[in-house]
Amino acid sequence: MKFLGLVLRNVRRNPIRSGLTIASLSVSLALAMMLLSFSTINGEVMKSTRGFHRIIVMSSQGLGLPVPYARVAEIAAMPGVDAVTPFSWYGGKYNEEVMPFAQFGVDPETFFRVMEELTIPPDQLKDWQVNRASCVIGRKLAEDRKIKVGDPLPLKDGVWPFNLNMTVAGIYDGPSNRDLRGCYFHWAYLDEGLKDQGSAAAAGNAGTIFIRCKDSGEMATLSRKIDENYANSDAPTKTQTEEAFGQMFAEMAGDFRWIIVAIGLAVGVSLLCVSANAMAMSLRERTTEVAVLKAIGFGKSLVVCLILAEALIVAGVGGLIGAIGCKLFCDAVDLSKYTAGFLPFFYVPWSTALGGLLVAAGIGVFSGFFPAIRASQLSVVNGLRKVV
Repeated sequence: MKFLGLVLRNVRRNPIRSGLTIASLSVSLALAMMLLSFSTINGEVMKSTRGFHRIIVMSSQGLGLPVPYARVAEIAAMPGVDAVTPFSWYGGKYNEEVMPFAQFGVDPETFFRVMEELTIPPDQLKDWQVNRASCVIGRKLAEDRKIKVGDPLPLKDGVWPFNLNMTVAGIYDGPSNRDLRGCYFHWAYLDEGLKDQGSAAAAGNAGTIFIRCKDSGEMATLSRKIDENYANSDAPTKTQTEEAFGQMFAEMAGDFRWIIVAIGLAVGVSLLCVSANAMAMSLRERTTEVAVLKAIGFGKSLVVCLILAEALIVAGVGGLIGAIGCKLFCDAVDLSKYTAGFLPFFYVPWSTALGGLLVAAGIGVFSGFFPAIRASQLSVVNGLRKVV
């Protein structure tokens, strides 16, 4: 702290250069934080589902093949099962927008027992349960589209060749890392439409089946039992935890995650070059000053520490604005509403933001290291003779 004033004075010596260096660090780090968050959000959200004791049943041949609806009642009767609901995808259009939000046919009697982190007023839940041609939607979807309870919500044919003309019976809410832009309606209403359109082969399809177990100890046993029961049937199943189910979707991205990591590394290297260049220019202009400091008794180690402190302050300010500022900005502004349904939610995890701050600190150390070593090795005579 004794030499803090000297370090801060050196940082402010060329305010334009320091400001531009901080700005480049801030903007680049903020963009990198947003990009890297695509990879980290999925893992963080999936880990948060562990406490809900949910497992998911799908066809062993993939999501494109049906799981018979009859399995819902059979699984519900198994020991250790607390609640079961089908999740049958509709994928219709809303005001000519193709699949702008998630749309699933579920069991209204058990849906909120399975998805217990979601909440809805009891009167709205009751209205939804008694009205087959109704649905519930997420709070953010209601805010985005200015939809209120009682408003119509028509969905035009998407995956299936018929329309769903529904009324919004309720608006659900939940944690910020859950899909609050979804639409859930009666599975029976979807199945009825399939039968009326002559799509009998597609009727009776539960899509996937979400199961809430009574405790975590039942999950592995139930998963194994369900798959064994239907192993020799016409529709064998694959049962896994909700975390593993989410990870399966992440793996579908393939090399996309590695591309994101590679871009992040490239950003880090470019920031290191920018910061190192700024420090090298700054010290070149102060060669005589460094020589004077050494002449009046400043040792090599002290010179190195002063220069590293200067680089750390510049990089640290850029890291705070870019990484932590990006985190706070994404918490305050819901960017997912501008993704046309591609992202139901988006935020920068604290782990990513703090990682970005550490990267900024590392950039500060490495960008100042070589100029600091070079300055510490400068002789007093040569430094005083130097003309810049």
